[in-house]
Amino acid sequence: MPRINHGVRLAVACMQQAGADWYRQDFPLIGYLFKYLLAAWLALWVALKMEMDQPATALLTVVIVMHFRSGMVMTKSYYRLIGTVIGILFSMLLVAWFAQDRFPFFIAAALWIGLCTAGSLVTRNFQSYGFVLAGYTLCIVGLPATLTPWHTFQIASTRLSEIGVGLLSATLVSELVLPQRLWENIQAVVRSKFRDFSQLLGTGAPAGLNQPFLKFMQDLYQLESFRASVQFETDDARVHSTTINQLNVRFTAVSTTYVVFQRLVQRLQARGRSAEAEALLALMQPLAEAVLIDGRPASDAQGLAGLQQAVTDFQLGFTALFSRQLQALASLPDVNRLEVETGAELLQRLATELASYLQTYVLLVAHPRARQVDRREFTADQLHMHIDWLPVSIAAIRGALTLLILAAIWMTIDWPSGILAMTLGVITSTLFAASPAPMATIRQFAVGVLLGIALVYVSNVFWLTAAHDYVMLCIVIAPAILLTAWLSGRPTTALVGAGLGIAYFLMVGFNQALGDNPVKYFNDSIALMIALVVSGIMFSLTDYAASPWAKARVFAQLRQLVVDACRNPDMTATAFEMRARDLIQRSGNVHRPQDADSVRMVEALCATLEIGHAVIALRTAAAELSTQPLLQHTIAQVAHYYKQPVHSNQQQALQWLDHFLAWLQGGEYGQALAPLQAQKLTTQLHFIRLVIAAETPEGQHPPLNREVSHVA
Repeated sequence: MPRINHGVRLAVACMQQAGADWYRQDFPLIGYLFKYLLAAWLALWVALKMEMDQPATALLTVVIVMHFRSGMVMTKSYYRLIGTVIGILFSMLLVAWFAQDRFPFFIAAALWIGLCTAGSLVTRNFQSYGFVLAGYTLCIVGLPATLTPWHTFQIASTRLSEIGVGLLSATLVSELVLPQRLWENIQAVVRSKFRDFSQLLGTGAPAGLNQPFLKFMQDLYQLESFRASVQFETDDARVHSTTINQLNVRFTAVSTTYVVFQRLVQRLQARGRSAEAEALLALMQPLAEAVLIDGRPASDAQGLAGLQQAVTDFQLGFTALFSRQLQALASLPDVNRLEVETGAELLQRLATELASYLQTYVLLVAHPRARQVDRREFTADQLHMHIDWLPVSIAAIRGALTLLILAAIWMTIDWPSGILAMTLGVITSTLFAASPAPMATIRQFAVGVLLGIALVYVSNVFWLTAAHDYVMLCIVIAPAILLTAWLSGRPTTALVGAGLGIAYFLMVGFNQALGDNPVKYFNDSIALMIALVVSGIMFSLTDYAASPWAKARVFAQLRQLVVDACRNPDMTATAFEMRARDLIQRSGNVHRPQDADSVRMVEALCATLEIGHAVIALRTAAAELSTQPLLQHTIAQVAHYYKQPVHSNQQQALQWLDHFLAWLQGGEYGQALAPLQAQKLTTQLHFIRLVIAAETPEGQHPPLNREVSHVA
């Protein structure tokens, strides 16, 4: 009997574990499929009950806006409604102006598509999606209205009603039936980011810093996307929106400082300065030990409080620890004390930024229902954007040309399905304009379109002919809806699902009446394929991200950011860092961590962040110290080198830094600086010199103390 009881308990425990795993992994997908199907059926019922012209438009709207998380559905619906209304208003305006002449109509329409494509690239998240909708709504409403201008208002109001039915159905079902909150995802990403950084800080990065840094960047923009979409969900999400933003900013600062410190240690080790590198690692060891409790990151309020106290103790005891390390190094020959002092200053900054990050993290995770949030604390730090107008212009021209090419084909051969081709062409050219790999995106989307075309044939020929009521119609469209939902719910096949759903509901054979029209089916199929071919050709001809000169342009823009940091007195460290990260993120070269180009981009980004933060700190010091002419000349030398990165300019900058450092270390600053100020300037200048010299072997330069005195 004891053995039987033990076996029963073991079987029950295994079943409970299996049930928990199923509920955690498989149940969300099953619930999503059920909600997807229910929202589509609801939209179809309302559209048929209201006798709308094209119920399939309501179903297509459900396919486009449905998402696992309720917050995403509501945000997507909100911006889709705004984009649709703006697109309809512009469509009515164009029809009123150019109803009698197609040529100026399509010129104005192409300009509108280009403007919307550009808008989708200079904004983030679902604001970008709103511009996409405003663009291709012109094709849904404006193009059919050109055939019957006197029905323009009726077409616009009907399409808006159909889209509204789809949006309302998707929102209600997502919110009322098995709602899955985006707030849970936010907390999971926040905890994951803290856990990964704690492991990195506690154990180091033996495999390198590139992949962790790339993951931190991706988490940063994912969390910002969630934050922008969570406003419609819960009170907790709305209250902590600014807290999430501040957490992103502070995590960015502390992760960058850690990477800069580790790169300094690696640079010292590469130059044979192992004693200085080991001393810096020993200085960081108490902080590294504090972030892990029994080898694991803190996960509860008590552990986080202990971690905060440990960071505070590290800050208070850092001076004594640093003095002991200097005493230990004094007995070693040929030790450069300035190297250790430079790293020690970075460590102090790391501890300060870690304390600030923990303060915000505890507010969000340990006390998620706290209502006392001072919004004024967070107004200064925002996630800045870096916009490169060249790829934006290329994308805008590509979208406009795609419309004009398809319109020319339509007008030349009087193509019955030309409007459908232009609609899909504009959808692909605007929707995929920000894709880091547009050709791969088009190929995956095309696979979904082909599946949709095949499924439409089966539905129209074999199934719709047997559907004589609402229930049978729901059964007929259920396979397409479920297949679309299942493919869309998996990241690897999301584009295939999108292509399948869009193609199916653009071509499915029911509107006011059910039936199959073979001529229309083949015309529509050819139209979709021609649209994909034209869009693919345009993307292949204007694939900015894949061109070698585009990568060189990114490196040049990173250098220009350093020049801006030197010359723009209003640029803060946060603004500089966010612009640099946004530039790399938008370049599309951070989505393949193992790729050589991604490694080069991350190396360039880290070097840019190193020099940028140092220059901004030096520029801030220049405004407060009496040696301002010297510091301004130093900043000008750095800016000149990064503006024209040739060997002679690099040597000139290094030479000036050597002489300035010699002037400071020789005590010749006299009464101009206090010893503590001189020490801080020395470490900052030395760090700048290390970063600039890392690109080429360091040279030897004769002292020019007279030049320093002359500039002073």
